[in-house]
Amino acid sequence: MHPYVLDGLTVLFPFEAYQCQVDYMKAVVACLVRGQNGILESPTGTGKTLSLLCASLAWLEQYKILNAELNEAPVQIIYASRTHSQLAQVVKEFKSTDYNRMKITVLGSRDQLCIHPEVKALENSSDKISVCREKVRQKTCLFHRNFEMTKPEVVKLPPMDIEDLVKEGTQKKFCPYFAARELKEKADIIFMPYNYLLDAKARRIHKINVRKCVLIFDEAHNIEQQCEDAASVVISSLDLAGCLEDITKVMQWMIDSQSATTAPVDENDENNVDANALSVTQDQICNLKLKVVKLEELLDNMKTTKGNIPSPGDTAYKWLKSAEIDFNPQGDVQHLLDINQFMAARSNTIFRSNGHSLLKLSEFIETVYPLDENGQPLFTLDMDAQRKGVFKVYLEEETSNNEQRPSIITAKRPKKLHYWCLSPGFAMRQLCMQNTRSILLTSGTLSPIDSFKAQLAIPFDIVIQNNHIIEQNQLFAGILPRSAGNKHLLTSVYRTRQNPEYQEALGQTLHNVIKNIPGGVLVFFPCYKMIEEVVATWKNNATFETMNQRKRVLIEQRNKAKFESQMKEFNTIIDNDERGAMLFAVARGKLSEGIDFSDKSCRAVIIIGIPFAPHQDRRVVAKRHYLDENNRGNKDAMSGDTWYSQQAFRAINQCVGRVIRHRRDYGAVLFFDQRFENNKDKLSKWLCPYVHTVDFTGMMKGLKDFFAQYSSISTAEQSTRPIQQAFFASIGHITTTSKSSMQQAVSSEDIFQTTIKQSIKTTDEDTSNKSNLVHKSLFDAISSTQRTGPTVALQNTGTDDKQRDFDAMLEMKRREATRVESLPRKFFRTTETFEDNSSILPSNTPTTSVANAKTSEYRELLSQLKAAMSHGIYPRFTHMLQDHKTHKTDREIYLKLQTVLVESLAKHHPKLFMDMARHISAEFRQEYIQAGQTHSPSNNAQQTLTVLSSNKRKDVSSPSDQDMPSPKVIKSGQSINPFRCK
Repeated sequence: MHPYVLDGLTVLFPFEAYQCQVDYMKAVVACLVRGQNGILESPTGTGKTLSLLCASLAWLEQYKILNAELNEAPVQIIYASRTHSQLAQVVKEFKSTDYNRMKITVLGSRDQLCIHPEVKALENSSDKISVCREKVRQKTCLFHRNFEMTKPEVVKLPPMDIEDLVKEGTQKKFCPYFAARELKEKADIIFMPYNYLLDAKARRIHKINVRKCVLIFDEAHNIEQQCEDAASVVISSLDLAGCLEDITKVMQWMIDSQSATTAPVDENDENNVDANALSVTQDQICNLKLKVVKLEELLDNMKTTKGNIPSPGDTAYKWLKSAEIDFNPQGDVQHLLDINQFMAARSNTIFRSNGHSLLKLSEFIETVYPLDENGQPLFTLDMDAQRKGVFKVYLEEETSNNEQRPSIITAKRPKKLHYWCLSPGFAMRQLCMQNTRSILLTSGTLSPIDSFKAQLAIPFDIVIQNNHIIEQNQLFAGILPRSAGNKHLLTSVYRTRQNPEYQEALGQTLHNVIKNIPGGVLVFFPCYKMIEEVVATWKNNATFETMNQRKRVLIEQRNKAKFESQMKEFNTIIDNDERGAMLFAVARGKLSEGIDFSDKSCRAVIIIGIPFAPHQDRRVVAKRHYLDENNRGNKDAMSGDTWYSQQAFRAINQCVGRVIRHRRDYGAVLFFDQRFENNKDKLSKWLCPYVHTVDFTGMMKGLKDFFAQYSSISTAEQSTRPIQQAFFASIGHITTTSKSSMQQAVSSEDIFQTTIKQSIKTTDEDTSNKSNLVHKSLFDAISSTQRTGPTVALQNTGTDDKQRDFDAMLEMKRREATRVESLPRKFFRTTETFEDNSSILPSNTPTTSVANAKTSEYRELLSQLKAAMSHGIYPRFTHMLQDHKTHKTDREIYLKLQTVLVESLAKHHPKLFMDMARHISAEFRQEYIQAGQTHSPSNNAQQTLTVLSSNKRKDVSSPSDQDMPSPKVIKSGQSINPFRCK
């Protein structure tokens, strides 16, 4: 770990931090120390998640120590992201930090966490909630009962993501859902999706108290829309009619139950239900029915919205108030929920209805009259003003002709009432009023910052906008205003999208451009309809077929299962087909965020058109009108047109972030629309210096020259992994080398006479020789892997002192390892594994062939290790293995290495764990094998380790390694964090 003192706080970082990471951590620490809010923008691939975790957890450790004697509720960090898959990646990053002993939990829904077979089988999330609650109330859930009995053991669980918690719960028969909620109470950091924080209803249901908490919103570029959606709701006449039917069924059941109390009961009849199972009384349910009837009558008599200008938001509140709805926590909302829960648990027996309409009405009431987690009204003093100011009501007639209205009151045409929140600041102010300590928003695409701050309507005292960590020659970015041959203007405005000439010109341009792009290409369109139209045209004129011959063409699937299958197909093509693949996707779609297209998975992003939202969409029109009306007369305020444009370019900037995923990555970003010429300032700040306008010939030549500089890079450096895996350079198999080049590479006597600076500034001839080096040990292979990166980028690392020194150290270590053939036999074992004499080459074995075999073996092992470990763990492992090779008898170093390997491999990769045994020194090898058997979670894994260990014990009797001389190691200085948890 590398210590950094920031604002008086020591932060431990797993690697040598880049300057942008240090600046980022400084901003985080400043926010937390001062109790202020912050906006932190840093491009994708700059390590912002790891920086965010290390800085915030270091602060929390210090805060807990300094305030240990105060009898106050503990301060917690709540880390929110958009999806559970993104949270799973964050948890993996957390495990790679020095703060991984802190307590965490990941909150999820029953969809992710419930393991009860009956509940899991339900398709609807609402049904799962209702059935689960009923089983818990009746104490018929085995997993919940076991959880209640094993709480003391559950709270001691180590850090786990949702997948691990479900496995643990399944194995030990306790409920993961309630375990996660219990762990929340004592957790230092809680991970959860956005809506759990932004939605007041969700906070109350999950009992999330944000008082004095630090709230972190990762991938916050979507937070404006998320805030508005959390406070918006819709209900229709059909929903109210459904409520009436469900309430009537329950009332009839109550009458039947009372009349049957004196009759004998058949215990085997599944329709028999205890009359006390429903907590709502007859009077309460009758009163509720009268209120719903009144709501339906009032809605039928309301006039639909004329034009596109909606009514003030207090219209919805007055509608509920006129029907005498009880807004108290134990009032009508609770009665609706109780009836729904009762019906859902018996939907397959006596009711044949799941009560979804009841949930819709309860959700509508809670949204219009929000309560905090304690059941108290939010914005007590100015809620009426809030409803009039930031909410709008749009009333329309139902357009669906397939649904039959089941109402018993009237047969009028059904209506739908939309309750829209048009200001994301409403949800953010709700959070601030709960007395939070700090709110941090971070993403790679938050610009323009001023309008972003204004929309959220809370103070942000600290703002940082980082530049990228890549060099100028790692990105090619060009605007192409005209098609191939300069015949047609490229612009995908609505009136030209369906023009066959434009579509054909676009296809020919795209087909020609991808000739000069290796690997994968992502092509983003404004909408699915445009993809369908252009693909249909291209299939008719054979353009699509010629594209498919150049690169395999895939079109983004909307169905979740088909999409996952498609991504597997894409990965397979990238790994096995040298032509690569091209994915047609939609801006704001699944492929535009949350998926790691690193290295050759995406060597280019092509943007076709500007993804403006449909300008006639009712909600878009309402939002633009709202901004124009609120900001009339204020020249500095954002207009509706400005907001409309910013949303489109923020989506574009998010798409651009797919191409550069880490420090050594490289690629191209191409804009196929002439409108970008006048809108370059709306692109991400870090991207603007790279962007230039070119004609078709200039783009073709620019792409050819750009990728040519990387064509000499070895296959190992250009290899890739499946999407969503670690982005560190993969290891490929070594190419065949000639005997002369081998001797030249491994027998040079002037290696130690070369200075560190000279080792970096290698000539082309030296680089060629190094690419043919045979790896004599696993350590050598690791050094080679960590050294990988574009040649041109390596020549420019002189500006990065920390990275230069680190690379120089690795280069010196590698060169020491290559001297083995010129060293005496007794020194040979320092560059081999910790194996017995059988690992030393016999005298009659051809040196080159055996060395090549060893090389292939070591590189294959590293490739497997990299795939098994997260990208945060793998670099730590390589450094620990190097230290262990140098200090063979140091027990502390060995135990750190053992911990990483046990946690990463013993559980799911027992064979790979045992393969590493021969790289552990003889002094600790038996202990290492026993550790794997002890920590293996399943009998099958233990049996595998036992069998493997019996084979490995043959090597334990090898001569001690202690008498072998150790190579000299250059180590960076480290210090102990005074706030480290013991």
